Amino acid sequence: MTRVPVSSDPVLPVGEREFSGLMAALGPWPPDVDVAPLGLAVSGGADSMALAFLARRWRRNVLAFVVDHCLRSESAVEAQLTVGRLAEMGVKARLLTLAPFPKGRLQERARQARFEALENACVAEGCLDLLVAHHAGDQDETVWMRSLRGSGPAGLSGIQPVSVRGRIRLVRPLLSVSKDRLCQTLKAENLPWIEDPSNINRRFERVRWRQDLTPDQRRAAIVLQDRARQERQRLEAELAENLARHAVWHPEGWVFLKRDGFREEILSALIRLVAGSAYRPPRESVRRLMAQGRGTVSGVLVQPAGRFGDGVMLVREEKAVQPPVVAEAGVVWDGRWRLLNRDVPQGSLVGSLGDAVHALDLRRLGVPSAAARCLPGVWCGERLILWPRLGEMSGEADFVWAAGVPATGENHFRA
Repeated sequence: MTRVPVSSDPVLPVGEREFSGLMAALGPWPPDVDVAPLGLAVSGGADSMALAFLARRWRRNVLAFVVDHCLRSESAVEAQLTVGRLAEMGVKARLLTLAPFPKGRLQERARQARFEALENACVAEGCLDLLVAHHAGDQDETVWMRSLRGSGPAGLSGIQPVSVRGRIRLVRPLLSVSKDRLCQTLKAENLPWIEDPSNINRRFERVRWRQDLTPDQRRAAIVLQDRARQERQRLEAELAENLARHAVWHPEGWVFLKRDGFREEILSALIRLVAGSAYRPPRESVRRLMAQGRGTVSGVLVQPAGRFGDGVMLVREEKAVQPPVVAEAGVVWDGRWRLLNRDVPQGSLVGSLGDAVHALDLRRLGVPSAAARCLPGVWCGERLILWPRLGEMSGEADFVWAAGVPATGENHFRA
């Protein structure tokens, strides 16, 4: 998506034809039917309210999700107010109220909880796509923040217009549109919005960037981002070719890597994949691992592959896996495995197989013991009652890989 440099031209509302063009560039789109509405993430602020108005004018079947974080005393009232305003615009809305957060890393926990609530709501309502209202100003701030932190092409390419997270596609059609134009769009239609006081609180780094960036710096951010995007695409194509040549992904959640592929970029991508992590491991840690030839990084064990071939295998580190979680349909354990069964016994848990793998003939199955021990199963007390589909064990559970972390090309998905 190409952005137009900052100018001093009059601020105009976003037109119907313009928005239609922005959406067409991010398609193709499913049919406009009520069983698969277009999801909208709406906070009640100007950006998301403008997005809701534009999306409803573009498509009949849209559904807004309003999340109450419960972080401010007035948030519940604002959320209800937003739902009412959306109804007046002809936009159906669902209110999602989050549970209280544990102390520490409040903003990070809030973002994660918000996304989990939005993803679950989208799946329940049949939404394949969720529109998010990030705009050109957000993009400029992101590029500059990452630039001063020494980010490479992946970071400097900025917020991506399309990405897949979990079970839905996140789409940001407004990345080339300024906030001023979004506000003008609402003003032209006499539509109100809510001002969040945290958006002007200079205690937050992003707010300081938002207030301090000059027009010249915003123009520079566009150039920096365009160059980074081209370099990122080149590097991702190169990485994809090397992965196809040197790596083998196994459905049990482990990877065999040929000796010729023992390189920093390949290892970084595969460690992130096996761990199901949102981020790649620190470069220094990967370089130390390469010097040693084996080791553990970001919850992933890298060791000689032995009987599996001339190379190394990457498996989940057993002591890094998540503790057991309540077994219910759709639950994700260890950030990597989703349970699909709906008829699990009440009170059972999803946890690692651990010592239960001794009942399996792993050599015949062709699965490393270290990988098998980290596979999920359904437990009732001390008894394993449901196995993953591995071998010929009685009582099978359906688990699917759910990390949502492709090795490369993650931002080139389409509907």
